[in-house]
Amino acid sequence: MELIGRTLPPSIACQDCDDEIDPRGGIYVRGVDDEVRPVCADHADETAYGVEVERRSRPESEEEWDEWYVITSVPDAG
Repeated sequence: MELIGRTLPPSIACQDCDDEIDPRGGIYVRGVDDEVRPVCADHADETAYGVEVERRSRPESEEEWDEWYVITSVPDAG
């Protein structure tokens, strides 16, 4: 699954434990069907990918405070 350019929910929380995830420095995500879902470091396994994210406003809802996290790059997991 291509991850660059995919969107995440406005609130980044682990799909396994619902803990909020601090996006600074990168997060882990899993590709599930056609969605990208964040996971915390404790729940990241071989199916999770490390990514960097950036916060952007959704153009179709400029009047709302709601924002999405957009994946901008995938760091070297090496």
